[in-house]
Amino acid sequence: MITSSLPIERISKKSPEFNPSVKEFNIPPLQRVESFSPESYEDFINEWAISCARPKYRDVYRIGGSGDNGRDVIGEYDDGTIDYYQCKRYGKKLMPSMFWIELGKLCYYTYNKDIPVPKNYYIVAVHDLGPSLVKLMGNKDLMKKSLLKEWDNKCKTKLIEGQNIGLTPELLEHINDLDFKIIGTHSMQKIIEEHRQTDYFYFRFGGYMKPKRGSLISPPEDPEANELLYINQLLNAYSDNKKSNITMGNLSDEPTFYEDFRDNRRNFYSAESLRRTIREIFNDEDHFNLLKSEMHTGICDFIKTSFVDGYDRLIKTMHESTKVNLSVSPVDRELNFVTNQDKKGLCHHLVNDEKMNWVV
Repeated sequence: MITSSLPIERISKKSPEFNPSVKEFNIPPLQRVESFSPESYEDFINEWAISCARPKYRDVYRIGGSGDNGRDVIGEYDDGTIDYYQCKRYGKKLMPSMFWIELGKLCYYTYNKDIPVPKNYYIVAVHDLGPSLVKLMGNKDLMKKSLLKEWDNKCKTKLIEGQNIGLTPELLEHINDLDFKIIGTHSMQKIIEEHRQTDYFYFRFGGYMKPKRGSLISPPEDPEANELLYINQLLNAYSDNKKSNITMGNLSDEPTFYEDFRDNRRNFYSAESLRRTIREIFNDEDHFNLLKSEMHTGICDFIKTSFVDGYDRLIKTMHESTKVNLSVSPVDRELNFVTNQDKKGLCHHLVNDEKMNWVV
């Protein structure tokens, strides 16, 4: 949320922000939005823009906070043009007196070439717009005249702390040339209903429609490039046990190792399918990385102990991995996606990351 010198009316905490471990599903979504912290509110709008405007934008990212220049969320089109979303979290409908400073920032920062002029500039308020601001949205010429009239009172000393931004002839010309038709809004109820169709909704508001895990990926017949590191370590483990060189070429001559190899490839792809599901739900791999980190913490001391050979380390570590608690992530704690096969597969992903080896 952008910082300004305007007094911000704090919303009373009618209910705590949603914690999926506390099953409070009877609180209306709008009331839940009212309880969001400024950061969570911006995250909520970012989630909505990512999921519901995905066909519209090439990328969506949140930059809210100090120095955002009036842009909490940015949507970028394929041609490089952009939309700005300014998130306003007041305890009542947004009135013009609360809006002038944000509009002033758009005008000043585009005039100063700190930010490019957007294709669209959206004000997204928890309680939508009050009647006076709705009227101005329908009459952009009146909005421009009103901004110029209110500049000295609402913008001049409030855009940048410690600076006076007066209406110089050049700035005035820029504002007059700026097409105020780019300024719009989205109703909060519409945003909530569109957000309801996304996987994010469960984590923000609760409910019983949990996201579903994607299909399990079967290993391709020929190993792919992203398998080379962990496969090489598997072969090293077999060679260390056999005291002879085991390669892909002669692996089938060793039935025990061959079956173990096939099992471990299935484990790797089980974890890979989990990674892709996480990316689809959360739009990033942060939770998969969290699972890997937690797995590494859980087994790093174990793999330092003594073993007969690399194959012994592999077999015993696979078993040990199934005991590691991964409930630090909602992927395991809430969605119950993580299987023992995934846990074993996470070990191979850690080998790929060069965090551990079977043969030292």
